[in-house]
Amino acid sequence: MYESFFGLSDKPFKLSPDPKFFFASPHHDRAVSYLRYGLSQGEGFIVVTGPIGTGKTTIARSLLASVDDSIVAAQIATTKLNPDELVRLVAAQFSIDVEGLNKADILKRFEQYLLTLNKQGKRALLVVDEAQNLPAETVEELRMLSNFQLNDKPLFQSFLLGQEELKPIIELPEMEQFRQRIIASCHLKPLDAEQTQGYILHRLKQVGWNENPKLDDDIFQQIADFTKGIPRKINIFADRLFLYAFLEDLHAISQADVAAVIEEMGGELSGSLQGTPEQQGVSDIDAVLGRQYEDGTGVNASIGNAAIGDSQLKAKLLDVSSYLEEVVLRKIKIIRYLDKMIEKKRKEIVELSENS
Repeated sequence: MYESFFGLSDKPFKLSPDPKFFFASPHHDRAVSYLRYGLSQGEGFIVVTGPIGTGKTTIARSLLASVDDSIVAAQIATTKLNPDELVRLVAAQFSIDVEGLNKADILKRFEQYLLTLNKQGKRALLVVDEAQNLPAETVEELRMLSNFQLNDKPLFQSFLLGQEELKPIIELPEMEQFRQRIIASCHLKPLDAEQTQGYILHRLKQVGWNENPKLDDDIFQQIADFTKGIPRKINIFADRLFLYAFLEDLHAISQADVAAVIEEMGGELSGSLQGTPEQQGVSDIDAVLGRQYEDGTGVNASIGNAAIGDSQLKAKLLDVSSYLEEVVLRKIKIIRYLDKMIEKKRKEIVELSENS
């Protein structure tokens, strides 16, 4: 919505991973370098870990977008697969027909596929995203798949990207053989204030930003503090900040504007940027409505125990009412802006018809 108002060619803070928006912070640049090193070696595992929203998937997309024709790459985002399910999924990702086949037959067909690639001067690469979801025995199955070789040359390679929970899985005693196959690993960290500034400006430059709106240098520390330097949270906040500037008809964004958006987002029903529901104890919606998680019977425990009095409930409902009023006001501003645009276009059409 605000893109045309500020003369941008695209949405700068979209949440979906896009290689063109990849920002090479020191940690992200190191991760990409390790992945490319792994590709050049043609063997071994590369493991990249990091908190939710730090850009692991974007790194993977950036890597896959840069590989040449000698690499046949596939990417999977895993759930809790057992070893047999993993083998079936991997084969399917490489367009191998696995319908009605047992594991042994799938492995035979997969090996034949890898040998065919080798004859063509190619090799297979698998990027496993959300690898922390895999049980240890399934991660071990990836090691077994890496045993496909021809003349001591590996035919198949895997890179693992996951949240911090992946590290204790790999550190299990029974994963010793897998650990010996890891040739490099790195951990992504949140961005500091300077890197947050670079990240935001980089994304804006990709969509033709010409300092409209102008961004005060002081705002980036505020944004880094509020979002904890997590790229996904920065995207969410910056998107809202630009929407705020659009609705308020601003062409410069100051610390006061950032503070206003922080306050606005702090009272909303949407997901908080201050932490996960687990970190907060309850979700933001539960916090607003004063609810607790349901007990095993499906009955709200706090209501069952009469923990919330009428006065508390009324206060919470007033909070919700206030928020909804803000939403309505925001919608009115949008409608007024659209009316102005329609009127402007109508005048342009009239002028064109009169001059023709």
